[in-house]
Amino acid sequence: MPLVPANQPQLIRSSQKDEYYQNNLTNNANELFHTFAGYQTLGEEYVSIIQVDPSKRRIPSRMRRTALIFFHTFVPYLLDKVLICIENELEAETPQNTQQQTSRTWRPLSHVRLWIQRAVGMLTESQRKSLIPLVFALQQGITLLYRLHVAVFYITGAFYHIGKRASGVSYLRVGNVAGDDPRISNSYRLLGALSLLQLGITLTLQFNNLRQRQRARQEWKQHRNLLPR
Repeated sequence: MPLVPANQPQLIRSSQKDEYYQNNLTNNANELFHTFAGYQTLGEEYVSIIQVDPSKRRIPSRMRRTALIFFHTFVPYLLDKVLICIENELEAETPQNTQQQTSRTWRPLSHVRLWIQRAVGMLTESQRKSLIPLVFALQQGITLLYRLHVAVFYITGAFYHIGKRASGVSYLRVGNVAGDDPRISNSYRLLGALSLLQLGITLTLQFNNLRQRQRARQEWKQHRNLLPR
């Protein structure tokens, strides 16, 4: 493959892409520091709200703020990576060589991946195939859980993020404590009810689709057993 010097547009796009991710990482790190230190983030300061613990009288303790960061940042990341790793290992035609996969350089999830490879390697082919739909259902279930949580937030007005619900961190307004316009609250409640209705329809359709596929699979097995041998 011949190598040629990079041109100006490529260098500019490369620099812009790197700057975008650098700014994104800087903003995320800044928000993470403010959350852990108990300071207001830029968004919280913009609307004059502060984080409080379940007593509604104190700011969250350092332990509670650590739990918030863990549930809000690390748990979704770990769940996504672990489920993708399990799915890839189950769908692999041949089990990976665990000795070969031992990383020469340290990686954050290398030990988890090695453990998953060993566990999948102990399964039979039929067991691996039967677990693939289960992993897919779990991935879909997590997505539906997020949608359910957002719908509940629209109705109740508390805990916009699951991490804040898990850690018990809520918000109080510092200024502008006048009552909210009831029309706005009713609009959000209506949006939450519609979101729940849509979620219920989605679950019903997926359940019916699953039943139809199971029925078709059973009919195919019965037809195959009736074929002459």
